Amino acid sequence: MIKALIQTKGQQMQVLRPVLKRDSVGSRKQTFHARPQVRGYVASRSMDESFDGNRQRAVESVTVYVQGGSDINITDRIKIDNKTFEVNSKRTPGMRTSRDRLFYHIISASSNEDVS
Repeated sequence: MIKALIQTKGQQMQVLRPVLKRDSVGSRKQTFHARPQVRGYVASRSMDESFDGNRQRAVESVTVYVQGGSDINITDRIKIDNKTFEVNSKRTPGMRTSRDRLFYHIISASSNEDVS
């Protein structure tokens, strides 16, 4: 059923991978380069507001199902609906392998971009 949701209701998502480069004065700077897109189904979205000292902090979290074997690492970012999310975890349920026809990954990601 999850694989069918990915295929029928899923959307293309851009994967952004971190790369360290040297700037003009030799300091190392982290940038993100686009990787091939993956197809994923956004299973849930939630908002959380909290306080950090006297500052209010809002975070949007998503859970995404992607096809098994998708090239996503926990250091990556994914772009969904023009919003960039930091990948927090990547799990494969039920000890499935690439030979299993129900092979998929569960990605948890969060963003504080444009959250009000």
